[in-house]
Amino acid sequence: MVRQAQAPTVSDPGYYSAAMSYHEWKRESTLSSVLFNPHLPYSKPRGALAAFLWRRRVWLEVTFALSMLEPWEKILIMLVLYATFIFLAIGAVLYLPHHIAFLQSRAAYYLFGVSPSASSSLAADAFSADSFHDRLKNAASWGLNASLANVNSLGSSIMAMGWGSSSSDL
Repeated sequence: MVRQAQAPTVSDPGYYSAAMSYHEWKRESTLSSVLFNPHLPYSKPRGALAAFLWRRRVWLEVTFALSMLEPWEKILIMLVLYATFIFLAIGAVLYLPHHIAFLQSRAAYYLFGVSPSASSSLAADAFSADSFHDRLKNAASWGLNASLANVNSLGSSIMAMGWGSSSSDL
């Protein structure tokens, strides 16, 4: 008589639960489970965006050892990270276009020497140049001439204010 080997018994009652089952391990993960489930799915999702975000989440969980945390701690950390990302996205959408326009006006001031509010013939000449090389040449020559004029007028404006007068006090 041949004796059959019996299956080993597992003393952990949670071993056969849904979190540890074979079906849970083979389950197809979705974008929502990658983003919002406290337990990271085992398998990579099929979608390109979901797979990218899954890789980022695996990187985040491995780097900061989030698998060692309780589910409520993991949810708290994910909420802080999502809030930070949302605030950065809102800032980029609302503030960045204004800041780019500001940087463009400052670059025009540094290159061409005119502020956006100034409407002089020099600004029209600088912006009506035919090529980028001509624009840079005009900006460089005007900037040098304006710098020399500003240095010359700086001394006279300081002397005109006088030392110790009420206009020179800050």
